[in-house]
Amino acid sequence: MAINDVKIAIDKRNSRLGKCLGFKTPYQVFLERTGVDVRQLGVVHL
Repeated sequence: MAINDVKIAIDKRNSRLGKCLGFKTPYQVFLERTGVDVRQLGVVHL
């Protein structure tokens, strides 16, 4: 498994709505709580 496969899997998981998060994605919740858009950090590049 290549590193890009792992990044894609992480992005897919963090893009899914979660009941325990009030039907928001982990990305949305993180942005609301920190003001940081993880996708803009360069951590997850697809």
